[in-house]
Amino acid sequence: MQQEKINQGSPIHTKSIIFGMVLMFVIVHVGFHATYIKYFPVFKDATWLHHIHGALMGAWVLLLLLQPILIHKKNYAAHRFIGKSTYVIAPIMIVSMLFVARYNYLTGIIENTPVEVFAWQSITWMQIFMFILFYSLAIIYRKDTPSHMRFIIATAIIMIGPAMGRIIFTYFDSLPATYDALIPLYVKTGVAAAFLLSDIIKKKNWMPYFMVLLAFLLSDVVYFARYSDVWQGIGKFIANNFYY
Repeated sequence: MQQEKINQGSPIHTKSIIFGMVLMFVIVHVGFHATYIKYFPVFKDATWLHHIHGALMGAWVLLLLLQPILIHKKNYAAHRFIGKSTYVIAPIMIVSMLFVARYNYLTGIIENTPVEVFAWQSITWMQIFMFILFYSLAIIYRKDTPSHMRFIIATAIIMIGPAMGRIIFTYFDSLPATYDALIPLYVKTGVAAAFLLSDIIKKKNWMPYFMVLLAFLLSDVVYFARYSDVWQGIGKFIANNFYY
């Protein structure tokens, strides 16, 4: 069966999507409350760059929650208007991610070696890569609603990682430090795999979530190869051409 025929007539279960986005919103709020929100209005150790980045990320999370609600309410005009606003919001978000990565690297090498810092930034740079990839695919497939929806949902899966990492090292500080990274990595990959399996079972277009799962698996591989010559070579290239 051709992918186009699979897409036709596939209902969008907005209530399930809304529930998932609410869950994502709660996880993000709990995760960043301990390290950022609770310090309002002083915001301990935060710079103007962190505030801008936090506002943009918060706006994206709210958009992810609002858009399926608008679809459920059949307010398609507002949905399209907000969707078009991401043409501005998303690029600014990406720029803020890049500058936060640069800031974290330059402050990190004060107490650690560049190799160690960029090893941990493997997660950061893969998140940037995946956000660019999923958002770009969502725009490319904007007229294919089921595929567009899946790639947008993939950007929500990315958001789970940083928040979950903060939850683990804040509320479960007795766990080994590596769990801050490993658990979110496995959870995100597991969610992508579950969505792919669901599409296969329901005989829907499985290609979008297959691409999403491949991206998350690549992110996992990069994490485990973060001290390799290949990844460190990429790190040196980025440091020499962007960080300094």
